Amino acid sequence: MSGAPTADQRGSLIDFSVDAVVLADADGIVRWANAATPGVFGHEAADLTGLRVGDLIESGDRPGWQQLSRALFDQPDVPGRGTFRVRHKDGGLRWIEAVARNLLHERRVGSIVIYFRDVTDRRATEEALKASEDRYGHLFYSAADIIFEADAEGYFRFVNPQTLRVFEYAADEVIGRRFTEFIRVDYRPQILHHYYRQTTEQQPNSYIEFPAITKSGREVWLGQNAWLITDATGKFIGMQAVARDITERRGAEEALRAAEAKFRGLVEQSLMGVYITQNERLVYLNPKAAELLGYTQQELLDAPNAFAFIHEQDRALVNDQLSRLGPGGVPSVQMTVRGIRKDGESIQAEVYCSVTEFGGQPAILATVNDISDRVKLEDQLRQAQKMEAIGRLAGGIAHDFNNPLTAIRGNAELMSHRVKADPAMAAEVDEILHAADRAASLTRQLLAFSRKQVLQPVALDLNEIVGTVSRMARRLIGTEVQLRLDVAEAVLQVLADPAQVEQLLLNLIVNARDAMPSGGMITVHTANVRLHTQSPEILQAGIAPGPFVLLAVSDNGIGMDQATQARIFEPFFTTKETGRGTGLGLSTVYGVVRQTGGAITVTSERGKGATFRVYLPAMTGETQ
Repeated sequence: MSGAPTADQRGSLIDFSVDAVVLADADGIVRWANAATPGVFGHEAADLTGLRVGDLIESGDRPGWQQLSRALFDQPDVPGRGTFRVRHKDGGLRWIEAVARNLLHERRVGSIVIYFRDVTDRRATEEALKASEDRYGHLFYSAADIIFEADAEGYFRFVNPQTLRVFEYAADEVIGRRFTEFIRVDYRPQILHHYYRQTTEQQPNSYIEFPAITKSGREVWLGQNAWLITDATGKFIGMQAVARDITERRGAEEALRAAEAKFRGLVEQSLMGVYITQNERLVYLNPKAAELLGYTQQELLDAPNAFAFIHEQDRALVNDQLSRLGPGGVPSVQMTVRGIRKDGESIQAEVYCSVTEFGGQPAILATVNDISDRVKLEDQLRQAQKMEAIGRLAGGIAHDFNNPLTAIRGNAELMSHRVKADPAMAAEVDEILHAADRAASLTRQLLAFSRKQVLQPVALDLNEIVGTVSRMARRLIGTEVQLRLDVAEAVLQVLADPAQVEQLLLNLIVNARDAMPSGGMITVHTANVRLHTQSPEILQAGIAPGPFVLLAVSDNGIGMDQATQARIFEPFFTTKETGRGTGLGLSTVYGVVRQTGGAITVTSERGKGATFRVYLPAMTGETQ
């Protein structure tokens, strides 16, 4: 096909147009509409014929249409354009774009030609875009963070108001300047290198912290996220960034670092050893901790197991106490253990353990105080006290027993020479001599029992201790006092020094005997018990709850009042007359119980006897 289109062809083009085409006369009356009219107005073309074009426009937009119509007559050669709302046949509002030309003077047309295009969807998109721009524009202008864009050379293109507020500049003092001008001088090379790497390595975004300087010279620390801007070809053309004022956070971090350095210095200079263990290995120790064991810090950190530096007889105690820590347990434990130095010597240490964190993982913090000298002094004091008590006892025996015993034996020996001829009489004298020998043997046994011995805590069965002590005690308490054993079938083991526990039990039995001058019954009872957090024994002694072995000694003697009970464990306190007691028996019992990590209570009333209950921590789990 060639040449200009025919009239029929032009008519077909109009009919097939997606735009509604309307011909109106000078009064604005529709005379003809094309086939696309229903797609725009919802009405058939015939339905529009005879209507005023202005009546198709929504009433609120008609003034605008009337203005466009007048312009067509005022300037007939200039097309009129406008966007209006129309009421669709389905009742909904549609946005249309109208283009009108005044062709009344054209003989072939003789009408006003109006093209109507439905732009409802486009209008909705434009409004959504504008709303989005308004929303993000509001965020940009009201943001509490610094937001800016710079070109490929680092010159500011635009900045938000917060940027100007932070840097204390006006917009014309910032736009066109390089952003590095506002960075502290000594940091500029680092910042330039950072962004050089980001651009050359094509990193989409990056983060860096740096100090900036405001117009007044104030220093502000910023944490800045920046991302690259590229054109359609991928070429780097600029950078956008969001920066936040982190001055306060940096100040807090500096204060925290200073505090950490301060307290680390205190720990490093501490006169107590500080150890931190994880998975049974040392992960930190201060210089004093290394000094206590005679190793270097690195030697201890390289050791495969921290328990290797604890005396093997104390490891069970340590494991048992540490098992009490953690969720559902106690916050801290205290114990006295022996450590092994590099030279093989042992030290006595008082250890306080609690749960902490190291490297973000649970750990055990142990603060250790070397009490070797104190223990030696305590041993000396205990020995001095024992020797004083034994001296008093020996003096009493010498005065009340040895002199008569010597006289008896001496006279018996003299008699033995005189009655050799009388076998019957000689036999009776021999019995006197044997009795004197047995009395002397008993004296030697008491002296042997009271001699100084090295403390060696081991796993003990209290029932066995009760059996051993009861045999000796029966000879001490006399025939007027009965001793009854009410022991459990089986009790858990405890970690203690056998000699100490024997002395503890013997002192309680002797104390019970002294409370029954006219004779009576002493009962020794053992049992497994469990003390809870709110148990009076736990609250009084300040020890950890858990399983214990109870050792109780009861009598039906004279009993005690409350005032006496309040002082019963004080050293040198006694209710006996002068010369009959030293006041060290029950204080020794109290010291043994507390040293073993246990508790002791007493219940008594005047005339109703007394019961002493000793609770010693039971060995459980792996320590059993």
